[in-house]
Amino acid sequence: DTSILPICKDSLGWMFNKLDMNYDLLLDPSEIGAIYLDKYEPCVKPLFNSCDSFKDGKLSNNEWCYCFQKPGGLPCQNEMNRIQKLSRGKSLLGKF
Repeated sequence: DTSILPICKDSLGWMFNKLDMNYDLLLDPSEIGAIYLDKYEPCVKPLFNSCDSFKDGKLSNNEWCYCFQKPGGLPCQNEMNRIQKLSRGKSLLGKF
């Protein structure tokens, strides 16, 4: 029941509307792909998966908003932190 989920306000709602390129009021993986930036690319798929509460391959406005208001923190930041922890102690090429 999505009626109990929060409604997007301010920049979250604006971003949802900007990403919804086909105006169906749902975000699919190709629309989320619009936020792919090299720095954040590793976290976009985990972001989508963690936000897709109904596991239907699309994000409603309420799923999108709720995802960024979860008590566990922001999904993308959590994924970036996880990647950093995994890479600690690994040698990088060209490191002196």
